[in-house]
Amino acid sequence: IRRNRAVTDSFEQGSTVKTLVIEGALREKILAPNKKYDCEGGVYKVGDRIIREADAKHAWNMLSVSEILRHSSNIGTTKIGFELGAEKLRQTLSDFGFGLKSGVDLPGEAKGILQDLPWRPHLIGNISFGHGVSVTPLQMANAYAAIANGGILNAPYIVQSIRDGETG
Repeated sequence: IRRNRAVTDSFEQGSTVKTLVIEGALREKILAPNKKYDCEGGVYKVGDRIIREADAKHAWNMLSVSEILRHSSNIGTTKIGFELGAEKLRQTLSDFGFGLKSGVDLPGEAKGILQDLPWRPHLIGNISFGHGVSVTPLQMANAYAAIANGGILNAPYIVQSIRDGETG
Protein backbone atom coordinates (compact mmCIF):
# COMPACT_ATOMS: atom_id res chain seq x y z
CA ILE A 1 0.00 0.00 0.00
CA ARG A 2 2.82 2.40 0.86
CA ARG A 3 5.28 1.59 -1.88
CA ASN A 4 6.25 4.31 -4.31
CA ARG A 5 5.25 2.84 -7.66
CA ALA A 6 7.30 5.45 -9.57
CA VAL A 7 10.44 3.69 -8.34
CA THR A 8 9.32 0.16 -7.47
CA ASP A 9 7.24 -0.85 -10.50
CA SER A 10 8.61 -1.22 -14.00
CA PHE A 11 6.62 -1.65 -17.20
CA GLU A 12 6.95 -1.46 -20.97
CA GLN A 13 7.12 2.21 -21.85
CA GLY A 14 5.88 1.88 -25.41
CA SER A 15 6.31 4.76 -27.83
CA THR A 16 8.16 7.01 -25.39
CA VAL A 17 11.25 4.89 -26.13
CA LYS A 18 11.22 5.96 -29.81
CA THR A 19 12.80 9.33 -28.94
CA LEU A 20 15.72 7.56 -27.28
CA VAL A 21 16.26 5.22 -30.24
CA ILE A 22 16.34 8.16 -32.62
CA GLU A 23 18.74 10.02 -30.31
CA GLY A 24 21.06 7.01 -30.34
CA ALA A 25 21.04 6.89 -34.14
CA LEU A 26 21.68 10.64 -34.34
CA ARG A 27 24.54 10.29 -31.84
CA GLU A 28 26.06 7.50 -33.93
CA LYS A 29 25.64 9.67 -37.05
CA ILE A 30 23.55 6.96 -38.70
CA LEU A 31 20.83 9.36 -39.76
CA ALA A 32 19.82 12.96 -40.23
CA PRO A 33 16.39 14.41 -39.36
CA ASN A 34 15.35 14.61 -43.03
CA LYS A 35 16.41 11.08 -44.00
CA LYS A 36 13.41 9.16 -45.38
CA TYR A 37 12.31 5.63 -44.55
CA ASP A 38 9.74 3.44 -46.27
CA CYS A 39 7.19 2.59 -43.58
CA GLU A 40 5.73 -0.15 -45.76
CA GLY A 41 2.12 1.04 -45.71
CA GLY A 42 1.79 0.04 -42.05
CA VAL A 43 2.78 -3.65 -42.25
CA TYR A 44 6.41 -4.87 -42.11
CA LYS A 45 7.57 -8.48 -42.03
CA VAL A 46 10.56 -9.27 -39.82
CA GLY A 47 11.49 -12.92 -40.17
CA ASP A 48 8.31 -14.85 -39.47
CA ARG A 49 6.75 -11.98 -37.52
CA ILE A 50 4.71 -8.97 -38.58
CA ILE A 51 5.23 -5.47 -37.16
CA ARG A 52 2.29 -3.13 -37.58
CA GLU A 53 1.57 0.49 -36.86
CA ALA A 54 -0.71 1.25 -33.92
CA ASP A 55 -3.81 1.24 -36.11
CA ALA A 56 -4.87 0.96 -39.76
CA LYS A 57 -5.12 4.76 -40.12
CA HIS A 58 -1.33 4.90 -39.82
CA ALA A 59 -0.55 3.24 -43.12
CA TRP A 60 2.48 5.44 -43.79
CA ASN A 61 4.78 5.06 -46.76
CA MET A 62 7.80 7.39 -46.97
CA LEU A 63 8.45 9.33 -43.75
CA SER A 64 11.40 11.46 -42.66
CA VAL A 65 12.93 10.81 -39.25
CA SER A 66 11.12 13.89 -37.93
CA GLU A 67 7.82 12.53 -39.31
CA ILE A 68 8.52 9.08 -37.85
CA LEU A 69 8.80 10.69 -34.44
CA ARG A 70 5.80 13.01 -35.00
CA HIS A 71 3.56 10.16 -36.21
CA SER A 72 5.07 7.65 -33.75
CA SER A 73 5.75 5.09 -36.47
CA ASN A 74 6.59 1.61 -35.17
CA ILE A 75 7.94 0.54 -38.55
CA GLY A 76 10.05 3.65 -39.09
CA THR A 77 11.57 3.34 -35.63
CA THR A 78 12.15 -0.39 -36.18
CA LYS A 79 14.12 0.38 -39.33
CA ILE A 80 16.17 2.97 -37.44
CA GLY A 81 16.76 0.36 -34.71
CA PHE A 82 18.00 -2.09 -37.35
CA GLU A 83 20.44 0.50 -38.68
CA LEU A 84 21.63 1.18 -35.15
CA GLY A 85 22.06 -2.55 -34.52
CA ALA A 86 21.46 -4.57 -31.37
CA GLU A 87 24.71 -3.66 -29.60
CA LYS A 88 24.42 0.09 -30.14
CA LEU A 89 20.69 0.05 -29.43
CA ARG A 90 21.27 -1.76 -26.15
CA GLN A 91 24.13 0.61 -25.29
CA THR A 92 21.95 3.63 -26.05
CA LEU A 93 19.22 2.41 -23.70
CA SER A 94 21.78 1.54 -21.04
CA ASP A 95 23.29 5.03 -21.40
CA PHE A 96 19.84 6.40 -20.60
CA GLY A 97 19.74 4.28 -17.42
CA PHE A 98 17.65 1.33 -18.61
CA GLY A 99 18.40 -1.90 -16.76
CA LEU A 100 20.18 0.00 -13.98
CA LYS A 101 19.09 1.53 -10.71
CA SER A 102 19.19 5.32 -10.90
CA GLY A 103 20.49 5.74 -7.35
CA VAL A 104 17.55 7.87 -6.23
CA ASP A 105 17.31 8.35 -2.47
CA LEU A 106 14.11 6.32 -2.14
CA PRO A 107 13.70 2.73 -0.92
CA GLY A 108 12.83 -0.25 -3.11
CA GLU A 109 14.02 1.02 -6.48
CA ALA A 110 13.68 -1.51 -9.32
CA LYS A 111 16.21 -1.60 -12.15
CA GLY A 112 13.75 -2.64 -14.83
CA ILE A 113 14.54 -5.16 -17.57
CA LEU A 114 16.99 -4.71 -20.43
CA GLN A 115 17.75 -8.14 -21.85
CA ASP A 116 21.28 -9.30 -22.54
CA LEU A 117 22.44 -9.78 -26.12
CA PRO A 118 22.06 -11.47 -28.55
CA TRP A 119 18.71 -10.12 -29.72
CA ARG A 120 16.75 -11.69 -32.55
CA PRO A 121 15.65 -9.28 -35.29
CA HIS A 122 12.04 -9.15 -34.10
CA LEU A 123 13.25 -8.20 -30.62
CA ILE A 124 15.31 -5.31 -32.05
CA GLY A 125 12.10 -4.15 -33.72
CA ASN A 126 9.97 -4.54 -30.60
CA ILE A 127 12.48 -2.81 -28.34
CA SER A 128 12.77 0.05 -30.86
CA PHE A 129 9.15 0.96 -30.22
CA GLY A 130 9.15 0.25 -26.50
CA HIS A 131 8.14 -3.40 -26.15
CA GLY A 132 10.37 -6.09 -24.67
CA VAL A 133 12.07 -3.68 -22.28
CA SER A 134 10.75 -2.27 -19.02
CA VAL A 135 11.69 0.68 -16.86
CA THR A 136 10.22 2.57 -13.95
CA PRO A 137 8.45 5.88 -14.50
CA LEU A 138 11.35 7.59 -12.70
CA GLN A 139 13.89 5.98 -15.08
CA MET A 140 11.91 7.18 -18.10
CA ALA A 141 11.56 10.70 -16.73
CA ASN A 142 15.29 10.72 -15.99
CA ALA A 143 16.08 9.58 -19.55
CA TYR A 144 14.09 12.51 -20.97
CA ALA A 145 15.77 14.83 -18.46
CA ALA A 146 19.12 13.69 -19.90
CA ILE A 147 17.99 14.89 -23.34
CA ALA A 148 16.99 18.24 -21.80
CA ASN A 149 20.35 18.35 -19.97
CA GLY A 150 22.39 18.15 -23.16
CA GLY A 151 22.90 14.39 -22.92
CA ILE A 152 24.00 14.22 -19.28
CA LEU A 153 22.27 11.54 -17.21
CA ASN A 154 22.12 12.69 -13.61
CA ALA A 155 21.15 10.64 -10.60
CA PRO A 156 17.72 11.87 -9.53
CA TYR A 157 17.24 12.93 -5.93
CA ILE A 158 14.41 13.98 -3.69
CA VAL A 159 16.31 16.12 -1.19
CA GLN A 160 19.31 18.14 -2.38
CA SER A 161 20.45 19.12 1.09
CA ILE A 162 19.28 19.56 4.65
CA ARG A 163 20.25 22.78 6.39
CA ASP A 164 19.84 24.08 9.87
CA GLY A 165 17.30 26.92 9.87
CA GLU A 166 19.35 29.00 12.26
CA THR A 167 22.90 28.43 11.01
CA GLY A 168 22.20 27.90 7.33
